[in-house]
Amino acid sequence: MRKIFFGLSLAAILGLVSCIQDEPLNAECDIEQAVVVTDDAEAWLLNASEAVQDVPSADTTIVFYLREEFMDENYEGWDRLKDVAINFRLTPGATITPENGSAHDFTQGGVYYHVTSEDGAWQRNYHVMFIPVQPLTVTYDFENFRWESLERYCEWFEYSDQGNEINMWATANPGFAISKSSATPEEFPTIPWENESISGHSVKLETRDTGLFGVMMNMRIAAGNLFIGTFDVANALQDAMAATRFGLPFNKKPLRFEGYYKFKPGEKFQNRTGVIQEGWVDDPDLYAVLYENTDENGQSFTLQGDNVLTHPNIVALARVTDRVHDFDNWTHFDIPFEYYKEIDEERLKTYGYNLSVVFTSSIEGGAFCGAVGSTLLVDEVKVTCEDEDE
Repeated sequence: MRKIFFGLSLAAILGLVSCIQDEPLNAECDIEQAVVVTDDAEAWLLNASEAVQDVPSADTTIVFYLREEFMDENYEGWDRLKDVAINFRLTPGATITPENGSAHDFTQGGVYYHVTSEDGAWQRNYHVMFIPVQPLTVTYDFENFRWESLERYCEWFEYSDQGNEINMWATANPGFAISKSSATPEEFPTIPWENESISGHSVKLETRDTGLFGVMMNMRIAAGNLFIGTFDVANALQDAMAATRFGLPFNKKPLRFEGYYKFKPGEKFQNRTGVIQEGWVDDPDLYAVLYENTDENGQSFTLQGDNVLTHPNIVALARVTDRVHDFDNWTHFDIPFEYYKEIDEERLKTYGYNLSVVFTSSIEGGAFCGAVGSTLLVDEVKVTCEDEDE
């Protein structure tokens, strides 16, 4: 009996080894995290948490922000960027060139890294840069936009006081491009709009049907949205709430949130399973939020779709609550920020807070509930801050 048991056990082990050997090699070639090798991050990086960057799977540009002193081209601190090492965490089995952890000169526009998957069939190029922090602008007229590379949808940006482009706005348009690949540019949830505006262009956000693919994924609608932050398109189908990452570093104390909007609800409000909710009427959402961008361990922290209005890191919020349904006239809003915590002036100076401004055509759109056809127009928005208040 013992011999029989041993024979069976050996066969099982050999079978397991065979399964392991037959398992296909990994086809992923992503940088998941980048860590600057330094023991004095606060002396030259924006703050200590800046030395560690978690990299969304859709991103191929990795930016480490430098202190404001680096805005001066002649600042002596630039010399330390001539010999910087970065450790990368890659998807399993992937390799990277130049060599992981090797030191390089980042003063000439950054360094390009090439990642190859374990199976050797896939590659991605990453551009890693160190740039001085660009203070976010606080007035938004939505005149600055460009087509993405395939010209399916638009992306919005702002200009800094130095004339540099700041890619501070994000939308879920990239996710809609996956769910409804046949959509024409004007059918996307968030588009520039000339027909109705205070001046120039406004931005039009409309809740759209995501088609058969959306039904299969139980994501039947896509609300139009526009927000300060980033959108991780590769994570959108697995975890839509985590795909929306709200906020970018900010160094001012916001006081008021104001602008103009028009809104009309769609005819039929549906829940996530597509069941029409009789008597329910859709609403838009417009708000601005300030929050601490590190956690209790000093690690970098970003608000996401499931906690953007509830997380204890939130310091202040200004939200339109009297939501007017009028598509014939522009409604003006001017909302004071409500503060839940005192501002830490030292944290403020080192960009220890993030600011996000958020617009959506369906207030429950993040949960894929809303009315197809709900439309929000937004224009001439401003966040008034303490040092600008008259």
